[in-house]
Amino acid sequence: MKHRILLTAMLAIAPLVSHADTDDFGVWTEIGVEKSITKQWSLGLEGEMRTGENCTAMNRLSAGLKVGYKPIKYLKLAASYSFINKYKPEKTSKESYDEDNQLESYRLTPGYWLPHHRLCAEATATVKLWKWLRISARERYQYTRQEEKTITRTDHEFAEYYQPDGTIHSGWETTPNPKTYASEDEQVVRSRFKFEYDKKYVKWSPFVSVEFHNRIDRRWHLQKLRSSIGTEYKINKQHKVSLAYLITNRFFETPNEIRHTLSVGYNFDF
Repeated sequence: MKHRILLTAMLAIAPLVSHADTDDFGVWTEIGVEKSITKQWSLGLEGEMRTGENCTAMNRLSAGLKVGYKPIKYLKLAASYSFINKYKPEKTSKESYDEDNQLESYRLTPGYWLPHHRLCAEATATVKLWKWLRISARERYQYTRQEEKTITRTDHEFAEYYQPDGTIHSGWETTPNPKTYASEDEQVVRSRFKFEYDKKYVKWSPFVSVEFHNRIDRRWHLQKLRSSIGTEYKINKQHKVSLAYLITNRFFETPNEIRHTLSVGYNFDF
């Protein structure tokens, strides 16, 4: 039994050694507050800030509300709503060059924020073995709606023209090119398995986990695989901090993108 559990934990860590030419690195900062209403019900608030592009740009801000219910010792149910604002950085595309390899035209898309609304429902089953190993399996249904957004791109073209006096002048001509991103719905099932060291009177709780993101509105398409290794530290009964390193394989990108993340969190329970 112990050997099977250790093998599963090793498989969870294996993707952490992945590498690709399209790697990116970012930092996630999370803050959570949770209030126990009764022995079974709890209410929480969550906020998060994410950076990307190798920590050169902020690409996501979010805030959410979560309600938890624990009908039995080994099972917890939860539902949540989050407002997510994702930032799309400025991008240059459709570049063309002349015979001398000089840029003669391109399209500039300015940076913009894209709002999303997310609803989640989840169930987490937990067991504890040998008084120190906590194993949990979580299934989360996630519905996300992207709001419609219109931005104004600009097409730039280098042109030469004659002035009335016969001289030739040159310069960049700019043409507005509006684009509307239609609203879009996404349905995902996220399956996570977590192994955590959790012993009484020990404040440190190291863990490893692996999570599969499947698009159920696309015939159960595997969208992401996220692996993490980290630890939590209980300052006292109310305050807890966490530090983790994550690798996310994003299979919907072409080519597949791998994102490395340092996650720092703080949680207050009362």
